[in-house]
Amino acid sequence: MRKVLLFLLLAVPASAQNLPDLPDLGDLPEPTRYLAGYINAGIGKNMPLGGHWGDKTAGFSSSSSFSLSVSKRVDEVLSYGAETFYAGSHNNRASEGLQLRIISLTPFVRASYSEGRRIYYGILGAGVYQWRQPGYTSGGVRFGSDSGSSIGLNLGGGAATPFLFGTMGGVELRWHHIFSVKGASLDLGSADSLNLAFTLQYSVWRDKKSPVPAP
Repeated sequence: MRKVLLFLLLAVPASAQNLPDLPDLGDLPEPTRYLAGYINAGIGKNMPLGGHWGDKTAGFSSSSSFSLSVSKRVDEVLSYGAETFYAGSHNNRASEGLQLRIISLTPFVRASYSEGRRIYYGILGAGVYQWRQPGYTSGGVRFGSDSGSSIGLNLGGGAATPFLFGTMGGVELRWHHIFSVKGASLDLGSADSLNLAFTLQYSVWRDKKSPVPAP
């Protein structure tokens, strides 16, 4: 029995010497696809802050919100793109029927880093915010509609983790600032709000171009 064991112990190193060499990492073929960018969608609540716009008695209430963005990846950290944002039901607390709707289009830059399977990011955007106040009736009096547009910006961040079908699901908090909400009959000055949203991110992969063969 001892001779059998001794034979096996001597045979293992000998057989290992006959194994083929493992490929060096530099010998592996290059990936044929690369991560080109992202498509993000969000649904949440936009909450007015401060001033007449956010006054708890005479200001406007929170509204459901939606966002959609497309971005291009620069490297492992940076990406840039454009986002559209919509909050369509900010109702006035004092005047029944008075409602404000907000839509925006903002280019943005995003910086992100990963920790394990989770991604953390910060985002800064600036662009055009358009607001609209539809016509309404209050106290038996009919009031006309009003609208306008202004430059605005947004700043915030979030975290995401793997979700379903290769997507990333997460939570995001964003501050929105509209420099002027002023029309023919409505003047709120500047308007600030916090938007809390659940987000879904889809990564866009593209095939690398094949190198042109030398003549």
